[in-house]
Amino acid sequence: MQSTCLSFETIHKHGDLWLQHLKLRKALFVDQMGWKIPHNNLIEWDEYDTGNTRYVISHKHDKVVAASRFNPCNHDACGRSYMIRDAQLGRLSNFPNLKIDALPTDAVTYEATRFTTDPLLSKHDRSRALEHNALCLAAAAQELGASRLIALMHPGFARWLSRIGLPTHPIGPTVEGIDGDKICVLEMSLKNL
Repeated sequence: MQSTCLSFETIHKHGDLWLQHLKLRKALFVDQMGWKIPHNNLIEWDEYDTGNTRYVISHKHDKVVAASRFNPCNHDACGRSYMIRDAQLGRLSNFPNLKIDALPTDAVTYEATRFTTDPLLSKHDRSRALEHNALCLAAAAQELGASRLIALMHPGFARWLSRIGLPTHPIGPTVEGIDGDKICVLEMSLKNL
């Protein structure tokens, strides 16, 4: 398995990996989980797929097995910044109150979102693909100058991420998401990678 970091400047150099990952996002988030987010009959995308976004796409034999994206937390334009902050500021509908007083807006923090694995993989292979992808995302963010990542996840991911080498802890309380699942904002330190 290998991972490739793509940006809007480099998407054209990597065949159809980007399109495959958007199809995978639709299969997981729209078809399987029923999220009410922008999509068509083929792909899923949202307002956080911007010119600032980086995508980490893990693939095996030219088939995408996992993907994620990350955005800088210091971006704020046209009434949007990054998903977690926009949700906390009330800019997104159907999003729970995350109950965090202040979220980062500095240049060394990036938000990681849309962690996706191929649902057709076995549970073991999905776990391995997600681990590989998370570590590659952390390395790609660090190359851009990031010292930490934040993500909105189930609190149990803090232990899993710490175990694979990304020291992680919650930076806010656990709340109930719109689908009834428990979620919280997690912070991953990249300083000792």
